[in-house]
Amino acid sequence: MLKPLAIASLLAVTAQAWADTDAQRIAALDYSALDTLTALGQGERIAGVPQSSLPEYLSAYATQEYADVGSLKSPEYEVLDQLAPDSIIISGRLSGEKQKLEEIAPTWLNGGVEADDYWSRLEANTHALATEYGADEQAGPALDSLHADIDDAVARVEGTPEVLVVLHNDGKLVYREDAIVNDLMGLASPNLPEDADTQTRGERSFTLLTPAQISAMAPDLVWVIDRSAAIGQPELDLEALQTELGDLSVVKGSPKLWYLASGGLESTLLQVNEVVSALQ
Repeated sequence: MLKPLAIASLLAVTAQAWADTDAQRIAALDYSALDTLTALGQGERIAGVPQSSLPEYLSAYATQEYADVGSLKSPEYEVLDQLAPDSIIISGRLSGEKQKLEEIAPTWLNGGVEADDYWSRLEANTHALATEYGADEQAGPALDSLHADIDDAVARVEGTPEVLVVLHNDGKLVYREDAIVNDLMGLASPNLPEDADTQTRGERSFTLLTPAQISAMAPDLVWVIDRSAAIGQPELDLEALQTELGDLSVVKGSPKLWYLASGGLESTLLQVNEVVSALQ
């Protein structure tokens, strides 16, 4: 049952779980992969993690028992060299460093999740990690339990509320079609106003929203993902935004959980439960 269990209990791995696989030492530079491997009973393999931005629910890895291997975007190569892991796991944030990391150890690029097909991608990522690190038997039951828990959580949402997800970045509010809220949970987002400012940079487009526009959209919940807070920059003044939005319900998700750890088995359920609680 994939409840938000104490991470310490998930770190316990039985002798049987190790019987058919080598106990590789892993440097996990991707929190969603760290989350999933821990939930699948492979936590004792972890030798190093980026400690400075660990989400609270992964705080058991913020001890001297684990090497601090840099950040999610900037590896500490000297530390990794000294650690000499058997395997390194990264996300797309470090895809440009993969070749250099391969000089230290075989490097696994963990897949991401997208707004239009979260569950399928989560399944694929989980099974791929489980196969790579010897946890095939645990993956299927873990996913089944997670799916049941998500169904139970979403069933507690009354009616058909509209949830507007905005990303806070350096004082700006950016409209977001969110993989958890809008795809996995199936919650509708209100229509964008005609005067919304959509900008394009390279291959990326984003839509900025003002508090006045958000008020006009009148969602049942404004769900804020605070990127700035997650990466150690000035966080959103939620009280000031609430004042500008009047009676609208405004809730901020746990910043590091939502911006840095989405796509893990435990993080997925934690995120769903945060939104459900905000709607009750």
